[in-house]
Amino acid sequence: MKGDKKIQRKISRLSGIAVPLGALRTEQSPVIGEFCSLVPLAQFAKKAGLGIIQLLPVLDTGTQSSPYSSLSAFALHPMHISIPLMDGFGELCRRDKGFDALYKNFNAKYKDAPRFNYTAINSDKQFLFDILYRFVSIKLDDNKDFATFIKKNPWLPAYCVYKNLKNAYIQSTWKGWGAKDRKMTKEEIARRWKSDEYRHEHLFYAWQQWEAHKQFSQAADAVRKAGIILKGDLPILMNEDSCDAWSEPALFNHTLRAGSPPDGSNPTGQNWGFPTYNWKAHAADHFAWWKLRLKTASQFYDAYRLDHILGFFRIWAVPEGEDTAELGYTVPFATVSRKDILLAGFDADRLRWLSQPHVPTHILQPFVQSNDEAHAILRAFCTQIGNEELWLFKDSIATAADIFRTDIHLLTDTAKANKIKQELSRWFKNRTLLEVKKDAFVPLWLYQGTQAWQSLNDDEKNRLNVLFAKVNAKNEKLWQAQAEQIFDALIPYTKMIPCGEDLGVGLACLAPTMEKYGILHLNVVRWTRDWGAEGQPYIPFENYATLDVTTTSVHDSSTLRQWWHEERESARAFEKAFSPQPKAKKSAGNAAKEKPLLSDGDFSPKAAAFVLEKSAQTAGAWFINPLQDWLYVEKKYWHKEEKNERVNIPGTVSAFNWTYRMNTTLEVLLADTKIIEKIREIAHLHDKEKSL
Repeated sequence: MKGDKKIQRKISRLSGIAVPLGALRTEQSPVIGEFCSLVPLAQFAKKAGLGIIQLLPVLDTGTQSSPYSSLSAFALHPMHISIPLMDGFGELCRRDKGFDALYKNFNAKYKDAPRFNYTAINSDKQFLFDILYRFVSIKLDDNKDFATFIKKNPWLPAYCVYKNLKNAYIQSTWKGWGAKDRKMTKEEIARRWKSDEYRHEHLFYAWQQWEAHKQFSQAADAVRKAGIILKGDLPILMNEDSCDAWSEPALFNHTLRAGSPPDGSNPTGQNWGFPTYNWKAHAADHFAWWKLRLKTASQFYDAYRLDHILGFFRIWAVPEGEDTAELGYTVPFATVSRKDILLAGFDADRLRWLSQPHVPTHILQPFVQSNDEAHAILRAFCTQIGNEELWLFKDSIATAADIFRTDIHLLTDTAKANKIKQELSRWFKNRTLLEVKKDAFVPLWLYQGTQAWQSLNDDEKNRLNVLFAKVNAKNEKLWQAQAEQIFDALIPYTKMIPCGEDLGVGLACLAPTMEKYGILHLNVVRWTRDWGAEGQPYIPFENYATLDVTTTSVHDSSTLRQWWHEERESARAFEKAFSPQPKAKKSAGNAAKEKPLLSDGDFSPKAAAFVLEKSAQTAGAWFINPLQDWLYVEKKYWHKEEKNERVNIPGTVSAFNWTYRMNTTLEVLLADTKIIEKIREIAHLHDKEKSL
């Protein structure tokens, strides 16, 4: 799509429900949500007046519970396959009572837990798959439908080879495999796929994907027939330990890791550990890999969420080996040249002061007895500047990892050595300019807090700020151009409605670019405030943009119930903004008394309904809330402990994350006319307006 022409789509005002598929419970799938669980969910949504079901990613994540850490851009998670619906299950149960008992015990073992045990359930289901596969595999050679499925999915052979190798290496990352397996050409992968030696194992993974595809396709068709839009989630990034990063290495930059820059809640930034993309390679191939992703997703979805849409404009890239994201930079990027800096009045020594960390000897005083001891330790990492008590890191120290790899032979105290390395790592990041290419620099994200910057006078700071402003202006153009090149190729490629996760993004070009391509923007009500104004007032719902998805919570936030209790001032501000209190009247001899606020008390179905009803009046096209937040209108569907209703706590890795499950079944909800009517009334407040 060239020029200023906008993509136009007819978008109706709809309300919806967002849920991780694994969170669903049904009588047929009592342990973990499965593809078939979408059928009763769609029935419930239709009864409750909801027109959208939004899922978290359902791709294979292997041993990782996070749906945003997928092993493949295409393969569905086998954990969501309903085993009783698989070909051969009934016959095997009749022939082998032991298998029948195993499956029944599997259900009994896990069905009543408040959260699901990802590792145990995934492992137990794989054990059941293995048994069933041995029973049905003899018939697969003659199955034309199975053969057709393999031919229609060009990504499948590499995935099967990768999964088989990963199993052989006991699930370790491919970067730790033997040299021959670690670096396979496409031709070598194809030969291994066709090898009779591995045929049985490879077809096991293909069989799982075939069964998953059939079940998801049938469920997605049922959702469409119910008049419900099924909205998927496409994580922008791929796990470093993924089939795609292994089999398509040219599409990724394996020397950089994606993340986010330092901010108030993350003072050292975030390093997600995922490789960045080589967008030039994608463009050279006309974005074939991305188009295949969209084509595959469109078999199931009518809309999709682009996770971290900012990454299509620019990604925060962290050099491999850095332990934090402080030395990251945006890709693509504009730079300040050595010549520009010299012309701005900074000589070569001054430029070195700005671009290389200068380590003072005294930083080791807490760890050593004398300057001589400090010097001896520093020589392992640095070179002294003449006779000054200042040191420059050696060329061999390129990242923080190099610091931690270096031995301090003088020290036998491991704990002290680690503390010294941590201190040196902190100083390694203390520079105003990053040299990202030879004689080309970008300002450190937090450059104003660095030693070199604080040593400059006001005139020097002003001269550098002029250069930095020019870089920022160039960057905006680079980022917009990259996003438009990608969106030109991808957005018109399918009929799916695109939505972007753009929370907290301050990029000037982002909003107009999203509008140009018809990409819906995300607004989380509690964070949609004028943060720069006095009192940080909530943005009125009538001021939300038409191309908005409005939501009360997201999978990375607290639930509505937790927000009400843990962020009381935010809840109180919401109530005052959208339900103004009448002026208190004075009675004779008594001071004016204000009417008690809902937000002064405990969370309740009344409080939930209040927030949902007010939020439903958004001008945004879609009003989609987590399942938990909808269920709060009826207290009997609450978990006993509110923490168990949260999906994920960002920045933490634990068995808790991503294992939320509802505490009732969809069959119970379908029979509950009271909650259905309550949700329907709230949805009607939003949907009653005409189509956009």
